[in-house]
Amino acid sequence: MLKKTAFYAGSAALALILSACASQQPAPVVVGNSGNHSGSANTASNNPYGAAPYENNAANNDTPYTPPAYTPPAASSYPSGSTGGSYTPSYAPVDINAATHTVVRGDTVYNISKRYQITQDNLRAWNGLADNTISVGQTLRVKPNGYSAPAATASVPTPPPTQSASAKPAPAPLNTPTVSTGGTRTVSGITWQRPTVGNVIGNFGGSNKGVDIGGTAGQPVVAAADGKVVYAGSGLRGYGNLVIIQHNSSYLSAYGHNQRLLVNEGQQVKRGQTIANMGNTDASRTQLHFEVRQNGKPVNPANYVAF
Repeated sequence: MLKKTAFYAGSAALALILSACASQQPAPVVVGNSGNHSGSANTASNNPYGAAPYENNAANNDTPYTPPAYTPPAASSYPSGSTGGSYTPSYAPVDINAATHTVVRGDTVYNISKRYQITQDNLRAWNGLADNTISVGQTLRVKPNGYSAPAATASVPTPPPTQSASAKPAPAPLNTPTVSTGGTRTVSGITWQRPTVGNVIGNFGGSNKGVDIGGTAGQPVVAAADGKVVYAGSGLRGYGNLVIIQHNSSYLSAYGHNQRLLVNEGQQVKRGQTIANMGNTDASRTQLHFEVRQNGKPVNPANYVAF
């Protein structure tokens, strides 16, 4: 059975690659666990407007630092009691806008300054460091006194396109012959005519939601009244190749079992214009199944069309 709803038309980014070793090799810290801070691009869910996924384009200096190839310092530069072979430098991504940094295993004055894009001299000066010795868990300033982190910028999803931007182009006007299939009748403000010639071989009632008209393969099937094609396809089981035309806010008509469809959804049609060729798709014989529906409810086509 046709449903009423079948009748209506309805991406961080730039990696910052900095130069290799500074002139002074840093002294690493050797205990603790490394931290990790990462961001991700936000994508909008798909939405009914077909809005494309959007990306939260972070500022370039917010992207994680990509380290240069690491050359271990000489063993003599490791803190007393440490083993050079166990040292692993930390280049974990950081928040470039943060005011402080908590030291983790593998951090050094050198790689902290590189990741925050500051000089080693500044890092030592801002934290009163006499040399490069730092400790796991120590909080270091990575911005000067008085620095305020910028306010976070909220991600604003890209709004769905307007109807005019997303609507499909209007289909080309229908250019098919107009066929006379018999007399007309005006009912409920609509002028109707037979959808094809031939005998009625199945009347409205019971399980039949319309009438069946016999004929020969390929003969013209026409629009019973002026309107707009709101469906043209074969997705409704039991109807074969089907056309549905909306005549006004209350009435539509349906044409099933066609051999070939000659219209596209969205096209305007005139009463008597050929919209299909008769066939037997999803039917036991060549015929047209014709329905008239008022507010989605099947009504007897014989009360509108003069058969």
